[in-house]
Amino acid sequence: MLRSLFLLFVYVSFLGLSINAPFVAALGYVWVDTFQPQAVAYIVLNQLPVAMIMGVVAFGGYLLLDRRSPPPLTLQTVLHVTLAIWVTCTLTWAQVPDAAWEKWDWAFKTLVFSAFIPYVIRSRVQIEAFAQTYVFSLAANFLPFGVKVLISGGGYGVNLGLQGGNSGLAEGGLLSTACLMAVPLAIFLAGHSQLIPKLKVLPLAYWGVAGLAIATAIGTYERSALLGLVVLGAYMWVRTKHKIGFGLVVAVAACVLIYSTSGAWTRRISTVEEYQTEGSALVRILVWKWTLEFTATHPLGGGFATYMINHVDVPGNGNNDPGHTEFGRAFHSIYFEVLGEHGYPGIVIFLTLAGSMFLRLRKIAKRARGHPELQWVVGLSDALQSGLAVFMTSGAFVGLAFQPMFWYFISMGVSLNAYMWRVERQQGAPVTGWRAVAANRIGGSSSEPDALDWRNRTVRPDVRSR
Repeated sequence: MLRSLFLLFVYVSFLGLSINAPFVAALGYVWVDTFQPQAVAYIVLNQLPVAMIMGVVAFGGYLLLDRRSPPPLTLQTVLHVTLAIWVTCTLTWAQVPDAAWEKWDWAFKTLVFSAFIPYVIRSRVQIEAFAQTYVFSLAANFLPFGVKVLISGGGYGVNLGLQGGNSGLAEGGLLSTACLMAVPLAIFLAGHSQLIPKLKVLPLAYWGVAGLAIATAIGTYERSALLGLVVLGAYMWVRTKHKIGFGLVVAVAACVLIYSTSGAWTRRISTVEEYQTEGSALVRILVWKWTLEFTATHPLGGGFATYMINHVDVPGNGNNDPGHTEFGRAFHSIYFEVLGEHGYPGIVIFLTLAGSMFLRLRKIAKRARGHPELQWVVGLSDALQSGLAVFMTSGAFVGLAFQPMFWYFISMGVSLNAYMWRVERQQGAPVTGWRAVAANRIGGSSSEPDALDWRNRTVRPDVRSR
């Protein structure tokens, strides 16, 4: 009961604060979408459409109170919106209409709201608040799991988190990928946070969150988590200036995790080399083969949940096993998920969006690197690149293409790019064309810098707000 009342208080607080600061409602939606209080509350919240209410307030607050300085139109935004339109179009020829509509209902909302976020998340404070909200919302799911892993060692299919069942963040593949993507964000906040009072123990707390996120990923015994962890470590090691220190931390963490996990983890991970005989891996490969054959005759895809019509013939192992046929096996890969459901147009849009965002983040970091007051931009850009690299690696073996974490990273990247655009405009770059017209129509000025501080629309931002 007390937990339910506390969650209700947090939910109402987001709504109340959004009256004076409309962007808070967008943070509230991220909290609801990630933490999912309705799944763990026993009263009120479990009876209300909490995400819909928060989303309506966020859109309404922006339209009525906060229509200022829209972000510049970028290739990423165009691709983002185009994919939302295309996945809606594929509904018209969906192979499994009822299941397709069910998945479209939440996937389309994820795409639309993540495309909307850069319109309300503009300043440094707001971007950090977005990152803080996401990390802490996700941490509620992996902190207890991580502690239990250090004590008991975890296990494949063992539910040690906040939510039950085998869907959402209770599913090991999704949870481990989300945790690894949160690690660079937590490390970024350890060095650049401004919202929380500066305390000597604060960086250690964020590093602790990052450590428990890694422990959770390892404790799920997901093989995709190991691949994601290798990519995360390699990318962060390349980007860091303190390679020796980072290497020592990684070595100590590895020793602790190896000591904490049991031999079952080693046996589980070793099956990566036995994909031709290990049942789960072999079936995935057969499903991917079926997907390629399906898209050869259905190049526009089969709509959401197309996997439900697949059937694969699993050969026997020679030990009195004649083999068998399996039906409706999930894609278990973001690439084959998008390809099978939305065809070649869908996979081209998806890969172009991910690749172009990665390159844009690198350009943002390069532009900001020579300015001391913009080092937080460099840090966040590196964190987002690391997270996207993890997603594109672990996601090769997990079907989570339309889960929120990837799209929130895209949103954060677009917001960061828009922030740099506003900073450069403030420094004297002229604004012309449709952007100047749009700024004048919403009450702004093409010759006046964006008021990044939401508290005062007429006050110019100082260096600290950057």
